[in-house]
Amino acid sequence: MTIKKSMRIIWSLTLLSILFTSCNHGYQFWDISKFNMVDSALKDNEEIKLLYSSRAPDNNKDLDYYVHLIAVSQKTGDTVNILTTVENYLTNDDKDKIYNYFDQNNIITKVSQQDLSKIKNMESVDKATKDIPKKITKVARDPQFDHIADNRFPTVIGSIGTKSK
Repeated sequence: MTIKKSMRIIWSLTLLSILFTSCNHGYQFWDISKFNMVDSALKDNEEIKLLYSSRAPDNNKDLDYYVHLIAVSQKTGDTVNILTTVENYLTNDDKDKIYNYFDQNNIITKVSQQDLSKIKNMESVDKATKDIPKKITKVARDPQFDHIADNRFPTVIGSIGTKSK
């Protein structure tokens, strides 16, 4: 095993142990400009494995901020930040799951970036694709985990989930 591969495994295990133990210790926020935005860092529906979640200080119903995820592409092996509006309520049981990344143009992401009170009155899903999402400039952060979250990995905006087979 190469040193590079060993370091990646150690890094991944460290992040995994922290991913599911993060609690609300007094959240703060970063400005989105802190992140290295690269829209092409992940492809729509690409499989990922999560390493870290900033979680959220509340349920983000007003879509005031992004939740910060760190994931590894199962296709390329690249580590990428994902900013999402959804608090996924991840638990320790989720640490080995493979998820799909849904980009900004995916209907799943577009619906997740809508005001929930509007969704229940929406006449069709097509309406969500026409609405412009609220501009969000803050990213939730738990300062206790800045040593992991403060990085220069490429960053995308979207959502995560699993696809039924």
